[in-house]
Amino acid sequence: MRKPVIALFAATALCSVAFSPVASAQTLQELKAQIDHLSKKIEELEKKEAAKKAPDLKVKWKGAPELSSADGKFKMKIRGRIFTDYANISVKNSAGTSLDGEKVDATEFRTARLGVEGVVFRDVKYKFEVDLIGGASEIKDAYLQWNLKPISLTVGQFKTPNSLEEETSARYQTFMERGSFTDAFSLARQIGIAASYAANDVTFKAGIFQGNFENVDSQQDRTYAARVTYGPKLNEGNIRLHVGASIRHRELSDGEGARYRQRPQSHLAANRYISADFRGTDIGDAESDTFWGLEAAGIMGPFSLQSEYAVLSVSRIGRDQNARLSGGYISASYFITGESRSYKKGKIGRTKVKSPVSEGGMGAWQLAVRYDTIELNDMDEAVMGGKQNTMIFGVNWHLNNYARVMANYSLSDIDNDPVGVTDVNAFSLRFQVDW
Repeated sequence: MRKPVIALFAATALCSVAFSPVASAQTLQELKAQIDHLSKKIEELEKKEAAKKAPDLKVKWKGAPELSSADGKFKMKIRGRIFTDYANISVKNSAGTSLDGEKVDATEFRTARLGVEGVVFRDVKYKFEVDLIGGASEIKDAYLQWNLKPISLTVGQFKTPNSLEEETSARYQTFMERGSFTDAFSLARQIGIAASYAANDVTFKAGIFQGNFENVDSQQDRTYAARVTYGPKLNEGNIRLHVGASIRHRELSDGEGARYRQRPQSHLAANRYISADFRGTDIGDAESDTFWGLEAAGIMGPFSLQSEYAVLSVSRIGRDQNARLSGGYISASYFITGESRSYKKGKIGRTKVKSPVSEGGMGAWQLAVRYDTIELNDMDEAVMGGKQNTMIFGVNWHLNNYARVMANYSLSDIDNDPVGVTDVNAFSLRFQVDW
């Protein structure tokens, strides 16, 4: 309707000028400029009217629907994951005798998690997840993050910034279990506040933490933690290198001490066969501990190497010398179907499957091997918590970007176990989906 009006106006104006005895090139030029200006105004009004009629909700799929406002200021996505595990575990003593009481042939929901994440006014992110396992609920991540690129501030419950494996989501791990030291040295989520920086292949994160959702004691451990990483691309982007280091210092609550222990490389194992107990024992009560960790990884197309080494120094009441515990691993993996592990901001990410099963392909197939060690002995300080060395072989079948089947076979050699366990062999399966 508006365009005919503009045309009529323009034609009338041109005729009046053309037949005017004082018509000039300058007058025609001015009239043309006025018409162009009027046309632009009309177009702007039409765009505004169209924007008012457009829906204020956008939907796109990332494993699950992600809802966002048309201007991008608000986003919300339902998160979740289900890991269904099976394990068959045999245990032997030093005489080679099978310990029937330690055998395992069982299944479990390792995790059944549901949550939500999103963005408020573009630069404030939120995340909340609950694990529904074991007949109870457990709060996992629950935080707000103010993103002021390249700096961000996070407040709530989240992982302390330590270890490449601990910082990488279990959804993207190569093996069913993380390196033994991450569990033995109690790397975990806590309530705290942390500042982070991520730019130019460098990340840095540091924070202070105290307690968690489960801990409602009036006196809680105080934790200080920091991590720095560098992840450049080499050889024209064909190689991704990662190096990093982290530290964590805990001031333990008065009189509680600490215990460090670890099960074999299967969560369904009947017991933890190595343990160093610094709680009212003859090796002394722990009053604080300090964790140091080094990490390195390389991704070269379908091939990947990854390794970490960690030391835990335990300060004890009334003792001049600290007890020293340690652990680490080295692993290698290869995608025979040509995929590559993804990496971003100091963490391993989701594998992008080239030929998903749902599209008639064979999915992504990954072979992996790892040597893992955890040492809870300190001969100089008469700490004899035991040592566990494990070889792990894995096969992962990614059906698509969000579902995979994992198979692990592990052989653990154990020293200094109080009940005489020396060998643990475990075959484990996982059926995983996340969204």
